Amino acid sequence: MAFSDLTFKLYTDSNLTTPFSGLYQLVHNTDLSDNPQDFVLYLGSNTASRQLQAVSSPGVDNITLTPTLLLSAWAAATAYILGDVVHPTTPNGYRYVVVTAGTSHATTEPTWPTVIGSQVADNTVVWECVAATHPATEIKLALTSGGLAGATGGAALSLGNTILSTVAEAVEIDIRITNTVTTPGTNVGLAELSIYINDVVETAV
Repeated sequence: MAFSDLTFKLYTDSNLTTPFSGLYQLVHNTDLSDNPQDFVLYLGSNTASRQLQAVSSPGVDNITLTPTLLLSAWAAATAYILGDVVHPTTPNGYRYVVVTAGTSHATTEPTWPTVIGSQVADNTVVWECVAATHPATEIKLALTSGGLAGATGGAALSLGNTILSTVAEAVEIDIRITNTVTTPGTNVGLAELSIYINDVVETAV
């Protein structure tokens, strides 16, 4: 079951009235003066007598959230279209966009440039280095705002093994994003980091 099919959703308020749109588009400063940026979401359901548990072992295994890099790794012998974005199979801190569509080399990954605006041919594809990447370690998660200070960047957050529906049972999720990138760039329209929830199942209580 997809998370979008559940009555449990992410909300921006503790009363579970305003659903989270699913995207924060942040502006970061190369002098890091924007740090940190904190947000609060609430995971819950307004539908009575429901519960959320992990698929792997309902009621035993924990529901977890994990910061995740969304960018795909380069792949050999793959058709790429204009605007596709990848990072090298061994991440080097930069991302690359297709400026000439084509098919990547059957075996050999290109030597990726690390100067913004530089291009490299990859069989019939041409890639351009467009920006430095933001690592998943920029995201800290906690169950309270006070817990963010001691949280580990990029670490998973356990929400417990069962979340019950109703406003009173909603779980607070505190998020802190600390920019580490000092290279100018933009990824407007290209989501780069996400928070992954493990497979969950919703059932009646």
